[in-house]
Amino acid sequence: MLKRLLLCGLAFLATQTATPIDAQVFSSLVSNVEANRFGLERVWFTRMQFDRARGRIAFVRQHVSSKRGYRVYEIQSDRGRTVITDRDLDRFGVELGRAGAERKANKLVQQLTQVGSKAEMKTRVLPEITIYAVSDTGVVEAIDAENGRTRWTTTIGKRDYPVEAPGANDDYVAVLNGSSLYLLDQATGAIVWRAITRGAPGAGAAVSDNYVFVPMAGGTIEGYDIQDGRRPPWIYQGRGRAVVQPVIAGTNIAWPTDVGHLYVAEANRTGIKYRIETTKPIVARATALPPDRLITLSTDGYVYCMHASSGGLQWQFSTGEPLVKPAVVIGDSVFVVTDDDNLYRLSAETGQEVWWAPRVREVLTASENRLYCIGDTGRMMIFDANTGGRLGTLSTELLDVKMVNYQTDRIFLGSGTGVIQCLREVQAEWPLIRTGGLEEEDPDAKKKAPSEVPEEAMESEVPEEPAGSDPFGTGSDSSSDSSDPFGTGSDTSSDTSDPFGSP
Repeated sequence: MLKRLLLCGLAFLATQTATPIDAQVFSSLVSNVEANRFGLERVWFTRMQFDRARGRIAFVRQHVSSKRGYRVYEIQSDRGRTVITDRDLDRFGVELGRAGAERKANKLVQQLTQVGSKAEMKTRVLPEITIYAVSDTGVVEAIDAENGRTRWTTTIGKRDYPVEAPGANDDYVAVLNGSSLYLLDQATGAIVWRAITRGAPGAGAAVSDNYVFVPMAGGTIEGYDIQDGRRPPWIYQGRGRAVVQPVIAGTNIAWPTDVGHLYVAEANRTGIKYRIETTKPIVARATALPPDRLITLSTDGYVYCMHASSGGLQWQFSTGEPLVKPAVVIGDSVFVVTDDDNLYRLSAETGQEVWWAPRVREVLTASENRLYCIGDTGRMMIFDANTGGRLGTLSTELLDVKMVNYQTDRIFLGSGTGVIQCLREVQAEWPLIRTGGLEEEDPDAKKKAPSEVPEEAMESEVPEEPAGSDPFGTGSDSSSDSSDPFGTGSDTSSDTSDPFGSP
């Protein structure tokens, strides 16, 4: 009897302890009942592993791999439909892998055929999609974007140092903690190398195939060899402060400064291509428009579309209102939100206005026929993507993590306390891939070592005149830089052995 009472008491205490945590998670989730009213469903939710008494989610970013993926086997018969994937778990909790999934699918087809059922199997290949979440205490977590499973968790640096948004390519993830730059292995989260930046980082790093680029608050950009972070970085001094994360656009990298300059350089080897000057500051990140265009915005309300390789202007559009948030490119459309919460849909080809909608604060993502945004009240707004007509609103006011997703049609929301959830349209079983995607069919492609970098210093110089037509005019860069609040010393001047410009 005493033993039974003791067990009951322990169970009661466990329930009382768990209830506040469960309630906190529940309050961070979009109601499935409400989501279903608008043809949406919550696919998964997870919670980052960090001390919630001291930390919060700082950044959430997505990467769609161009070399890794998985196979999906769909078996349709008169007995129903079965889906088997490489990532399904066996009875021991281990992923089946390509061979195991194929074997299981073929076995099922054989079994159905033996009992007289006609079975048809279809195979599709989907890219690996990863969510990288970073807490303000230095916890980095990689999450499978399709099922919510945590792939790995790594802690970097000191928890009281500021962190910046992560940057990633197919093989590596770069995260800044104070003035320390960490390069992590994409597959395992292991720290590949750590480097101390010369100046104070102004924003998150960008990662190309060969380099990691870090913009500095003093206007310089530092380019680190992805193979060996101990090598001295290239340094280029621009005018103004670089406080926006660079963007990789094909073989180019672009970053703005707060004096209205946009710098474009080679992403995989040194060399400034050109500099664009606007009449007002640029405080929003540039946006890539595949295959070879860039969208940049200025605070005087202008949207500029230019050829990334040459800098030639393709079109421009004026909203008449300040623009401080990055443009979002989805398919053949460019979406811009003004500082007065007005949303414009523009044609990516001509820059002409397609439609306009008021009271929109941010674009989240889009499906084939719908556009999902955050309104000025914090609620999620659903629009007809073709006409701009409002279809409904969803309660998301209490959620402070809302990831902009221009790569797929998934909706990612969460709370600063660590909860992340994924919503999708009910019929959208497989993600709609807009950018990235597999370049090769083999989902088991092995990671290739970074290409060798020549030992000799790279001597490309900034051209005297911007390449291609520059509709904005040009000016000379200054060589001033701000001090490093982390005590790592000041940046070198623009006259370096590697004059590379970066965001």
